[in-house]
Amino acid sequence: MKMALSVHRRLAVLLTALVAVADGYANSHHQAWGDWLAAALFAYMSAYCTQNFLRCREVHCAITAPGFLAAAVLMLLRLAGVMTYGYGIPWAVFVVSACCGYCVQELYQRRTGSIFFHSDEDRTKKNSR
Repeated sequence: MKMALSVHRRLAVLLTALVAVADGYANSHHQAWGDWLAAALFAYMSAYCTQNFLRCREVHCAITAPGFLAAAVLMLLRLAGVMTYGYGIPWAVFVVSACCGYCVQELYQRRTGSIFFHSDEDRTKKNSR
């Protein structure tokens, strides 16, 4: 499980890096396809983190899911012409969300020994054994 999770994270980082390069290239040529690709990535990662949090309650997903959604919305607002900031703002929100999520998870793991939120019900069952 741990190896598969590590491989999954590496693939996510690689995919994100490829989309970031593609978005930078597209923006340097005044083309919108890179922003659409980035918005799709942000939305996909948000949906994935949301379902992951609901299924297994991994700590970082509580922060990254809404952060990635905010990045997707910011990119879509830029694409729609509602906002006129550079393409770096949604990317900054994406990166800051990921960093904050994993930092909080690291602190939580040091405090509890787990990367998963546990409900009061889970703690009661564990203590009654």
